[in-house]
Amino acid sequence: MIKNIAHIKFRDSNIGKFEHLHIKDVKVKDNCVIETDDGIELGNVINFEDVDLDLLNKIDEETHKVEDNEDNNIEGEDVSEEIKNMVDKETHHKNYRNKNKIFNIIRIADENDIEQFNINKKDSIEALKICKEKVINHNLDLKLISSYYFLDRAKLLFEFIAEERVDFRELVKDLASHFKIRIELRQIGVRDEARAIGGCGICGRELCCRVKRSKFETITIKMAKEQSILLNTMKISGQCGRLMCCLAHEYDAYCCLKKDLPKVGT
Repeated sequence: MIKNIAHIKFRDSNIGKFEHLHIKDVKVKDNCVIETDDGIELGNVINFEDVDLDLLNKIDEETHKVEDNEDNNIEGEDVSEEIKNMVDKETHHKNYRNKNKIFNIIRIADENDIEQFNINKKDSIEALKICKEKVINHNLDLKLISSYYFLDRAKLLFEFIAEERVDFRELVKDLASHFKIRIELRQIGVRDEARAIGGCGICGRELCCRVKRSKFETITIKMAKEQSILLNTMKISGQCGRLMCCLAHEYDAYCCLKKDLPKVGT
């Protein structure tokens, strides 16, 4: 089944697929009120695309299987312990989500929606300051990264990173009592932190995860080896300290070309 969907960017760096045929005259760059798994949000239309829904579901199922069975076993190979640790951590933080799920556009945003979004953005900054103070008061070993009010003010989301699991139940109660709203504290990985904060890679351009990626791909040492890239942590690690997302950019092309080329040394 072929359907035209809209790609919409929301919450700074998230990109999702949305149905739009029930919305009249929606265009590229339009601000839209959307519904995601997390709640009601405001997003901006990037482009439109005809997609085969059956193929999308099949691709996502196959991707899930590959990621679950990805061979990151590099024992016995000439790889430094530092790089092995990077792979172990990368695998540990793997978090699967259906990137091909199609959500709904509720409506094209009006002036009231834009005004509410701007108010929420300002209030989120203040909420982050308050939450940081309460984290200190509760003596919790975590680092707050971001805060986000959903458009309808039904929920306030805080994202954080921590080395270990953190019992933040008392903190949630304290925050709920203060803000009088549903509170969600979400532990994220260092790749999510890099995407949330942003920055430049060693190439001098903005981080790939910030501008291009809707879902983190599984990056493996095999991708670097197939491209004959020197296994040096300075060369293959990003700002997050994990394997660079761009190792996947040309990996498929290298694999495809190598099928028709003789092996080195023959």
